[in-house]
Amino acid sequence: MPSDELRLRLQEARERKESEALPVRLSAVHCQGYRQAEEIPDWIPDRIRSFVKAGPDGDTRIPAGTPDEQVDRWIEEFARDHGLGGHVLLKTGMRSFPWLECRLPDDGWAAVLRSALGGDLFLASADRTVLVVVFEEEHEYLAFAARAPAPGAGSGPGPDQG
Repeated sequence: MPSDELRLRLQEARERKESEALPVRLSAVHCQGYRQAEEIPDWIPDRIRSFVKAGPDGDTRIPAGTPDEQVDRWIEEFARDHGLGGHVLLKTGMRSFPWLECRLPDDGWAAVLRSALGGDLFLASADRTVLVVVFEEEHEYLAFAARAPAPGAGSGPGPDQG
């Protein structure tokens, strides 16, 4: 349909502008280019969907109303504790430019990401073996982590993936 085609072209034009602006907003982060959804293994979007469905059953939580600096430290510590290093893929929320490869500074990156993208963060290690997700809910922040399934184990959640 022409209207669907027009809508998609307008969305792509908006996202192209956003894709140019996002690295500027992430000035403290070294951005290394966008990655397409096809470059992301299936287990990552599968786990993100399972985290969305999990509701309040995050791996850990911190109350809303906690000072921003403390929330940022909590996010960074959670990511480090679960094996997320400084070379990451950041989910952008854009259809045409879904992931941005970045090198994060040692400290202070959570504040930069939250300022640029909001309270919901989706980060995968550059080697695509670790996933960390943070959701900003009305009364709390929830964090989830997962590791890639062992070869031959499939993409479903398992006891060693949390």
